[in-house]
Amino acid sequence: MRIIYLHQYYCTPSMNGGIRSYEFAKRLAKAGHDVIVVTSDTENKFKGWKVEKQEGFEVHWISVSYNNNYGFCMRLYAFFKFLILSSVHICRIKSDKLYATSTPLTIAIPALIYKLFKKKPFIFEVRDVWPEVPVALGVIKNRALIKLSSILERQAYSNAEHIVALSPDMEKSISNEKIKGKISVIPNASDCHLFNLPLSENDSFISKLKVIRRRHKKVVFYTGALGVVNNLESFIKLASFSNGEVAFVVIGKGRQESDLRKFAGKLGITDKVVYFMPNVNKKQLSAVHSIFDMAASTVLPIKALYANSANKVFDAFAAGTPLLINHGGWIKDLIEKTYCGLVINNDPTESDYIALKEFLFNDGKYKNACKASLNLGLNEFNRDNLFKKLNSLFKVGVS
Repeated sequence: MRIIYLHQYYCTPSMNGGIRSYEFAKRLAKAGHDVIVVTSDTENKFKGWKVEKQEGFEVHWISVSYNNNYGFCMRLYAFFKFLILSSVHICRIKSDKLYATSTPLTIAIPALIYKLFKKKPFIFEVRDVWPEVPVALGVIKNRALIKLSSILERQAYSNAEHIVALSPDMEKSISNEKIKGKISVIPNASDCHLFNLPLSENDSFISKLKVIRRRHKKVVFYTGALGVVNNLESFIKLASFSNGEVAFVVIGKGRQESDLRKFAGKLGITDKVVYFMPNVNKKQLSAVHSIFDMAASTVLPIKALYANSANKVFDAFAAGTPLLINHGGWIKDLIEKTYCGLVINNDPTESDYIALKEFLFNDGKYKNACKASLNLGLNEFNRDNLFKKLNSLFKVGVS
């Protein structure tokens, strides 16, 4: 089968970002499918489409500038530029099926255009609950825009041959009588082969990690976007209760970075308890998990966000690293069921820090959490196991 894999923000392991599409495209190609990824290059400027061969499949890149510091209008421009150019491009490619993955929700428009003009089916992957999340965040306030978003969402779901949701909570959110029976839950996955790798001897990045490690008995870290949604003020507030025994490291970039640095500065904990480091790729991330003790995933106290399936969570499972979260939802239920980590309040108090400290310094509890985390990575969220479920959707007669 010839498959177009449409993902606006596709990444490879050498880039900073999630590699779900890369890993699944690679496996689809290995399974015998002819795969073409259609995506955007957000950093390099060039004209036309750039075609690249990657591990048995093709990637078609178009230049569309984008970064997390963009405001609403600039983001909208990037979404619609890619929407228009990709719509024309995918309709020119001879194919049997389209796999369209959000975000953004506007990715549904090329998928609908593809179905209309090519008379071919598409599968729609839901990575975020739209439009509930942007509405809850106040990103979309205009009533007409909210209504249009809801209409687009319904059209995407009703016209899709099948829908892939990234969490059980997302499935509940999007499920209705019209689409009942055509939703599969395929969460983000753990790539265990990318973690617990040998540490390079003469690597400046690893040296920096080891300097922090030597200064403190335990280290908790966050990796990813530094945006409003990620609520890293909560993480830094938690750090403010530490006397230095436990350090907190923020790794990434985003719109909130400057504000977060100022907040940590006001608390007087910068480079004493809290450390900021730039983005890392997957190879560097393995070192972070090997040297530090606990991974964190934080969000704002908005129920719609609790359905998330953050890559950092599954990276923790892949590495066998215990997980710290500050929210409810299915990941909270998973932690409470398997004891693979710790759940604290969204607005942390000293009691939350004491609970964290007790967790980290209790050898038995900590080692059991490491085992539980790795067990989830090797089994329930193993990439190969989840791929079998995805690949079944591309067999003839599946609907």
